[in-house]
Amino acid sequence: MTVHDLPGAENLPLVAVRNRFARWLFEDALPFWASTGCDGIASNPAALGAQECLTLQGTPALPPFKRVRVQARQLFVFSWAALKGWQPAAQRAESIFRFLLNAHRSDGRWVKLLARDGAVLDDSADLYDIAFVLFALAWYGRVDRTGQAVELARQTLVWLGQTMALPNGGFMNTRPANDAWRQQNPHMHLLEAVLALHETTGDAADLAQAHALYALFSQHFMDERTGTLGEYFGPDWQPAAGAEGQWCEPGHHFEWVWLLQAYARQSGVDTAAQAARLYHFAHQYGVDVQTALVRDAVARDGQILKPTFRLWVQGEALRGALCHDPQDKAGWATRMASNLLDRYFTGCPTGTWVDQLDAQGAPAASQIPSSSLYHIVTAYDALDQAARACVLPA
Repeated sequence: MTVHDLPGAENLPLVAVRNRFARWLFEDALPFWASTGCDGIASNPAALGAQECLTLQGTPALPPFKRVRVQARQLFVFSWAALKGWQPAAQRAESIFRFLLNAHRSDGRWVKLLARDGAVLDDSADLYDIAFVLFALAWYGRVDRTGQAVELARQTLVWLGQTMALPNGGFMNTRPANDAWRQQNPHMHLLEAVLALHETTGDAADLAQAHALYALFSQHFMDERTGTLGEYFGPDWQPAAGAEGQWCEPGHHFEWVWLLQAYARQSGVDTAAQAARLYHFAHQYGVDVQTALVRDAVARDGQILKPTFRLWVQGEALRGALCHDPQDKAGWATRMASNLLDRYFTGCPTGTWVDQLDAQGAPAASQIPSSSLYHIVTAYDALDQAARACVLPA
């Protein structure tokens, strides 16, 4: 037994897999990503932020750019780890935060792309990136008590409302605008971000945007007839024409199951029926019953569109499964967590992962993206909370 283990219920499968996950995360993954996974000088490895991605050999790939969303995700990871008591994390979070500030403009906007030295490469605004900046600031605000992170988050929300909001609900994908389909995905992560901000501050005003995003989900994103979650939409929020309008991602269904529960907890709104519909569809059509692996994409009628298995999808499925069955009586969460440990965290450099499996379950990744650690940490956090509830029931 290590300091990361939960004692007293080692015979419970959910607790046993949680203990394995904790050892891998705290003893292998976090130390690796706090050193090799950060970019800079030897005396301060995080001086130039987090690595964008690694080669399959576990060495920095060093592309000439850094996506702001990746820096934000790693800021969240190390903020979370600091709150869990992992000592090196606070310094890493601070350094990544300082690097991330290179992307901030005085009017409240955040740019999309930085060079490795922090210079701006693409000054457009991207809703997906901004959602993760908000999410990271909300979490970093729990580590850095100066109030700067929360102030920046609120300033960013004001800027979004003034410059990217659309009259029929939601926000532009990008500014300057493009002619792509409107997307639910960045709005989903924006909801995640404002829920995190409200949890940080406890201020009801910080929950206001969450109500509007939940209304957008209820009115447009979720199809009540099929219990499916759309990904792409036209300007009027009608499902996109053609194949894009049929495209469904089980991972996002499971992610919304978790988000709906979090929103219900913080707002008092009953979302249980919607979460159950989403879970049922994703589990019925997205999960391979033999392996418990979750597919990347299916159609609204359940037809498999993309039979591969991304890592992030497995993490979100784990969170959704634990929301649906907190004690894991059916065993799906244990199987999904075991898949992460045995199929994705093995056959690769220690502390890293295989980011995708093909239809036969064989590795099919060409690099190790830093961005996946966000999904790993949120999946572990849900597993840890569920396991603790098993050991110390309320």
